[in-house]
Order: sequence, then structure tokens, then C-alpha cells
Amino acid sequence: MVEDLCMHIADLLENSLRAGAERVELKLSLERGTLRLEVEDDGAGMDGELLRRAADPFFTTKGHGKGIGLGLPLLLQTVEELGGTLEVSTRPGGGTRVRAEIPWHHPDRPPLGDLAETVVPIILTSPGVEFRIVLEGNGERTEIDTERLKEELGTPCLTPEAMGPLMRMVREAMDRAGFKEVA
Repeated sequence: MVEDLCMHIADLLENSLRAGAERVELKLSLERGTLRLEVEDDGAGMDGELLRRAADPFFTTKGHGKGIGLGLPLLLQTVEELGGTLEVSTRPGGGTRVRAEIPWHHPDRPPLGDLAETVVPIILTSPGVEFRIVLEGNGERTEIDTERLKEELGTPCLTPEAMGPLMRMVREAMDRAGFKEVA
């Protein structure tokens, strides 16, 4: 199992970027003891054969000598070990949506990890890609949209100076939604 769930999130976001996505949405919700993690993109998508092979840890689309495709297989392993569900919907040219649900209070659930430290560097190093983060829980819903953020800042792209404020926004949204780990 992975060290923390944010490693899965990073893998899914990287898959979206490799698929040529221009828009990526990450949703995390915590409701009635279930964590729902969803990444949806408008990238290249996959045909049936590619989708079938995506669960094979020895298959990759990264090219020769560039690693193996452990992202989806490791997520599937984590979900199965925790008694959760995983759904992947995709179509060639139509993007991909990966949705996992796991019990939040399962004793073997890996910690969530630092979402801000995971996603903000990916966002800032992906110019031309619009990200939307939706965090839900405790009756709260927060949306962080990079397109809207750039408009508010009056800038065509997010610069490294946006790292601190963006990390604060993500962390505050996580706190409001109740994504605190119980010690």
C-alpha cells in the first residue's frame, strides 16, 4: 500500500497531464464516513484495450525505458484492501474520470497526506492547464479554480509567488471540509 493517499492523487494528475488534458478537476469529499476521490480530465482518453491494460502494473504509455505504469494498479490495490470501489470511465478523445471510494475510518487506510504540498507544485508547473479543486465535507463546499484565480490576480499564468496563497487556500478548504487526520 502507498505511504499516503496524496501519492495516488499525484499519479492521477500526472496521468491527466500525460494524456494532454487542458482541464483537470480534482474532487475530494467526505460524507457519512466515506472518502470519495475523483479526478476528471479532458485529455486523450482510452479505448477499451488501453483501459483494460491500464490496470496491469507492467504496462505503461510512457515510452521505452521510462518506468512502469503503477498509478492505477496501486490505487486499485489500496481500494480493494480497504473494501472500497474504483470506477474508471473514459473514451478516446473524450477524457477520463477515475473515481475511488474508501472508508475514511478503516484502520488500515493510509493517511491522506498534505494535499497542498502535492497539488500546488503540479499546478504551478503545468502552464496552459486549468485546474479545479473541489473539497466537500462538514456541510462545506469549496472550489478553487485556477482560471478564476488568474482573473482575480490579473495575470495570464500563476507564478511561483502564487504558491503560498494557493497552498493556504487548499489547507483552509481542507480544514473546513473536515479532512483532519485523527491522531
